[in-house]
Amino acid sequence: MPDERDALDDAINRAEDAFGGQLGRLEYEEGLDPDEHDADVIQLRKACRLLDACRLLREHDGYHTSVIEMSFAAVERTFEFYALTASNDTIDDFREGHDRAYDRAAELNLVTEATARRLKRLYRDNRAAAYYRDTVAAAGQAEAMFDLAVTVHDHVTDFARLSHECRCRD
Repeated sequence: MPDERDALDDAINRAEDAFGGQLGRLEYEEGLDPDEHDADVIQLRKACRLLDACRLLREHDGYHTSVIEMSFAAVERTFEFYALTASNDTIDDFREGHDRAYDRAAELNLVTEATARRLKRLYRDNRAAAYYRDTVAAAGQAEAMFDLAVTVHDHVTDFARLSHECRCRD
């Protein structure tokens, strides 16, 4: 068994403490404070932040894997926002697996069942492949996935009840 450096143990301790709230008052990202906003608004704004991060990375070219990963996450957060707003779902309903967000989008008539299936297949067939395969993601893949994430986000926020909470349009 390899010897672990003290630095590794210290870093793990700090991370555990940070997530356990032991490092003092948590400072949340602007607009994401759970004491000020409900879960639906937080999911929407997480999607906005993910899309904003994609924009920043795309300006610096070469971060295609990260853009793909964050674009998929933005689609899911956007669908979760809508489900939390339009139903009795809770955030806990979305903790297990990625399919739930796509399924709920179809069940709530946000997208058709065929579209939900295509999005789930896109996720299963390509997200993991872009992330784990021996080759790296390509610029065209990152661009297409980012465009899809923005289109989904715009589609949802064009008519969602709390669309005014979207930070993409500020």
